Amino acid sequence: MTTAPAKTPRSTKPTAKKTVSQLKPAQVLSFLQNNPKFFETHRDQLTEQFTQGATVPKKGRMGAGIISLHAAKAERVSRDAENLKVRHQQLISTARGNAEIAETIFTAVLGLIPCRTLADLRKYLQNSLSEQLSVEAIRLFKIGTEETATTLTAEQINGLCPHDITTGPMDAAKHRILFGPKTSNIKSVCLMALTTDDDTLLGLLALGSTDATRFHAGQAVTLANFLRRATASVLAHAS
Repeated sequence: MTTAPAKTPRSTKPTAKKTVSQLKPAQVLSFLQNNPKFFETHRDQLTEQFTQGATVPKKGRMGAGIISLHAAKAERVSRDAENLKVRHQQLISTARGNAEIAETIFTAVLGLIPCRTLADLRKYLQNSLSEQLSVEAIRLFKIGTEETATTLTAEQINGLCPHDITTGPMDAAKHRILFGPKTSNIKSVCLMALTTDDDTLLGLLALGSTDATRFHAGQAVTLANFLRRATASVLAHAS
C-alpha cells in the first residue's frame, strides 16, 4: 500500500494585499500630478462610490466633491486675480488720497510765504491753515525763557515733541498746555518742532484733530515735514 505524500498545510494567513491605505500621501500626490485628468477620466467609476446615499460631486466645482487638478488650478488663479484687483484698487485710492494731501500742503506753503509778521503767521495758521487741513485746532508757540500763552521753554518743547514730528493720541494731562479749553474735544495730535537748518529750536507747531485716527504713531510724515520746515523758515524771519 502506497502512502500518499503529505500535503503541505495551506496557510490560513491572508495574503498581504496592497491597498490605498498603504500608499504614502507623497505617492498619491505624485500620481495625481502626473495624471491631472484622472478624476475626469474615471468619473463613471468614481460615481459608483457614491451609491450609498452620498451626493455625486458636480464637475468643475470646489468643496466636498471631487475636482480635477486643472479645475482647482483655474479656481486658484481666478481667486488670486480677484485679490490683485482689490489690492490694485486700494493702491489707486491711497495714491489719490496722497495726491490730495500733497496739493493741500503745497497750497498751505504758498499761503505761508506772504506772512511777514508773527501776528500774520499766527492768524494764517489758526484760521486758513486749520480750514485747509480740516483740523480743529492749530497753535503756534515760540521758544521762550518761560511758559506763556504763546511761548514754551526748550525743555517743554523737547518733552512734548522729542522728534522733529511726533504723532499720536491726545494725552489730556500732557497736551492741555497746548490746546487749553479745546483739549476735551481733541483726540489725536501732530506736533512739529520748528528748527532752523542748523537745528536751532525756534518753537512748536501743534495740530489737534477730533478724529482719533487722523494722527497716529507710525504714519508717514514726509509731507508734514515739508510743512514743518516751511513754517520754521517763515517764523525765523517774522518780526
